[in-house]
Amino acid sequence: MSEKPTLDDADVPERVAIESNLPLNAIDIESQKDMESGRYHALRSLHKWFAARPTPAVRLAVLASVYPGEIDSDELLRLMKIGPKEMDTGIADFVEKKFTEKKSSNDTLDDHYGYPNPNTQSPTEAEIEKLQSTLRDAWGGELPTILDPTAGRGIIPFEAIRYGIPAKANELNPVPSLILKAGLEYAPEVGSLDPDIREWRDKILETAKENIEPYYPTEEPGRQILNSAMTYIIECDSCGGKIPLVSKWWLNKDSDGGDAIIPIYEEGEVSYKYTRVEDSPDSYDPEDGPLHGESAECPHCKVTNEQKDVQQKLHDGGFEFSIYGVNYETPAGGRGYRAGNEYDEKGMHKAADKVESDFNLLTFLSEPVDVSSRISDPSSYGMHEWRDIFTPRQLVVQYEFHQAFIEYKPKILEKYDGQRSKAILSVLSLAASRSMYYNSRLNQWHDLRGYGSHIFTDNNFGLKKMSVDNNLTAPRRGYRKHSEHVIDAYEKLVSYVPHSESAEVVSGDAGKLATKFEPESVDAAIVDPPYYDSIMYAELSDVFYVLQKEYLEDVHPEIYTSSLTDKDNEAVANPYRFEEIADDKQSKKDLADEHYESKMEEIFAEVQELLNPGGVMTVMFTHREMDAWDTLTSALISAGFTITATHPIKTEMSDRVGLQGKASADSSIFLVARKQATRSTERTLWEDVQDGIQQAARDQAEEILDSGYNISKTDTAIAAYGPTLQKYAEAYPVVNKKGEEIRPREALGQARKAVTSVLAERFLKTEGLDRIDSLTRWYILSWLIYENDTVPYDEARQLGMAANVDIDNIKRSTKIWGKSQKDITLKDHDDRVQDIVLLKSDTADNPSTRKYRVNPTDMRFTYTIDAVHAAIHVYEREGARAAWEWLSDRDLKSNREFKATVTALLEVLPSDSDMRKTLVNLVSGETGDYLDINLDHIDMSGEERQTELGDHQ
Repeated sequence: MSEKPTLDDADVPERVAIESNLPLNAIDIESQKDMESGRYHALRSLHKWFAARPTPAVRLAVLASVYPGEIDSDELLRLMKIGPKEMDTGIADFVEKKFTEKKSSNDTLDDHYGYPNPNTQSPTEAEIEKLQSTLRDAWGGELPTILDPTAGRGIIPFEAIRYGIPAKANELNPVPSLILKAGLEYAPEVGSLDPDIREWRDKILETAKENIEPYYPTEEPGRQILNSAMTYIIECDSCGGKIPLVSKWWLNKDSDGGDAIIPIYEEGEVSYKYTRVEDSPDSYDPEDGPLHGESAECPHCKVTNEQKDVQQKLHDGGFEFSIYGVNYETPAGGRGYRAGNEYDEKGMHKAADKVESDFNLLTFLSEPVDVSSRISDPSSYGMHEWRDIFTPRQLVVQYEFHQAFIEYKPKILEKYDGQRSKAILSVLSLAASRSMYYNSRLNQWHDLRGYGSHIFTDNNFGLKKMSVDNNLTAPRRGYRKHSEHVIDAYEKLVSYVPHSESAEVVSGDAGKLATKFEPESVDAAIVDPPYYDSIMYAELSDVFYVLQKEYLEDVHPEIYTSSLTDKDNEAVANPYRFEEIADDKQSKKDLADEHYESKMEEIFAEVQELLNPGGVMTVMFTHREMDAWDTLTSALISAGFTITATHPIKTEMSDRVGLQGKASADSSIFLVARKQATRSTERTLWEDVQDGIQQAARDQAEEILDSGYNISKTDTAIAAYGPTLQKYAEAYPVVNKKGEEIRPREALGQARKAVTSVLAERFLKTEGLDRIDSLTRWYILSWLIYENDTVPYDEARQLGMAANVDIDNIKRSTKIWGKSQKDITLKDHDDRVQDIVLLKSDTADNPSTRKYRVNPTDMRFTYTIDAVHAAIHVYEREGARAAWEWLSDRDLKSNREFKATVTALLEVLPSDSDMRKTLVNLVSGETGDYLDINLDHIDMSGEERQTELGDHQ
């Protein structure tokens, strides 16, 4: 255990910079830059992990959590290496100005802003010395110690030691624990591994290459296989013909056309022919493969083999692997594509024979797959052991690289001292693990690039029916390239901490840290907790763990202690782990929430014990679900903390995996907390704090909007959670008049209501919204805030409460929304309105009234949105003249609610939506003259609009 003098209240700053005003706009901009490809932290390049914070946000948390009092904006940004070196003042304004200016097409981001990527810049010795002097004066003569209890890959503690601040780091999962070893111990202690590590890498590669070469035979001499497009062939249940499970035949698309395969189907067999698409017959369509969705149409007899039958064959091994395309390299360095042939089959069969005959291969990577149905269990496709995620050839390739590593491991251990030899072996193992990440049955063939993707394109283990087989001994996507990536990243880390002390790194349950470190030995804890139910870290990381364990079990026995990663002590909310014990009283979701809250309370309680009495905890959290904030905040308060400040910071990629097309939360909230000296037993009435909570949220939203802070409407609402939770924590415990506990989510609901009101006032200029019915108002507000038709269910429900409508009660009767997993989809007129043409026909069947709730022949409608959807439908189905008559018959020109709804929808609907395009026509031409709606506050310039009714007969 580490020892450090205990500080009393007089030896610690009464306030630290993160509890004061900060230049958030500039840091937010720099964080967005950091998230662009190739600009992020070298620790991210060392190996795949599942969550990352941009370096500027991390530096802010580290520096501002220990810097005493307030810090001048320019001084902080200079210390963070943001802004031109020659600029002394006005750095924040400069960064914001540059953000609004258009970048020249020839300029890099660094050229445009006039200073290098802060990620690559470390503080000078003079800057570190000045900072340390300030910190010692404020923290009783000692440098403050920072703790990250859930460190992940370790960017927080790394940035701490980069600034000369002592750091402790813990991580439960072995995979990021190895990254911590490399970045936080070996980089500062051992330093550069060059050129030794590259020499050993080359020996491993040459040995493996000699043994792997026979499995990649080629017909044309000198054409080295780089990677291959692989699929599965199953037999048709109807005719017994062979069906390749390919949905499209592209290998590589380019500006001229691209490379593709023409399948040849003869007598129940399939073979492949290479083609350039632009030179192919007009009848050939590379988008037309036998696989349609999850079902497959037999190309021989045209009978569809249904999804369940296809999956059953894959599960039972009723298939054969088939290489249908190959990317190769010539001796001169040129690259081309060809069709798969009998030589590729020969290589695959040779590997299968090796797997069956080599006794040592029988147990290689044979650990069981332990994945819940939450993330596409590979066992549903017959992959019950981790070795099963590879083709036989891929498995042999992994095995031969491992055997080459094992051959040289004792020589490395003998030649170098303990730490240097472990560092070399660890970094080489990360290279092997990273190579595996790009070579399995779970990797999708990427025809836009002409090679395969990595495993986690969707953060799950979904089988890819068109996958990639990489030749890891070849230059493209091979072991050498991946090892260079890892070694270069390590060497960058070394260059960033040339004079730094290493961090104190441990690997274990963050809820038991008091057994690792001394009580009150920490001055600031910076916690980036697991993302509730967003990422199942342990389940996803097993794919790396089982391989790394084969390489390093004897080198790091303290890390690789079990057959698989620890899923029981992981702080995540995974409902599928509780399926067997859930009952009518507690659902699996309730049990998962309880587990997450309990684990986070354990972690916060340990931090509470390790912090000195005046210590600070900064929690960085991102989630769009209110339940996540509710459980996290409850855990924090139950552990004895109160919230002293909050800040919103953009820390997430807006197009990150799994959230494309959704209103995702791209900003984190920094919750700053202090230990409560005494726990209040006096309860606060909810009614006494409710108005104050709403006002705090409203003030935050208005401050963000007034400042021009660059976050979405969704994030504006989430940013208001900070001051809301701060108010709640100050009043805790909070009860209603019956004495029942009020949880944080009730406060967050009030925040949502207040922010919705602010956003409506700011962005909706339509008058008369207060007279519109609640359902229609909810529909408009949903489009306003989320800006597309997909809304998180919990937020949609909270928004409904703000608009005085229970969305669950109206779902069946209105069909205005539908649910898909955790999201809802807002329905438009196509989904809700009965076909007026069919209704008027004596011969046609009437449309389903259960599915389509709105009857356009009605003269009156329950909800105004029904009338608007009906009007859009009539216009589209029968034309402008019929729409004019329909509007007139219902005297809708006099209906203020109808006109207000149309106007509001024109304000909130995306310009490319079909619903908006029809509305534009409806308020134009003679239908527009009839309705006579004032649209002066809406910019409709450049939009196509109807002119004469006769044009739309």
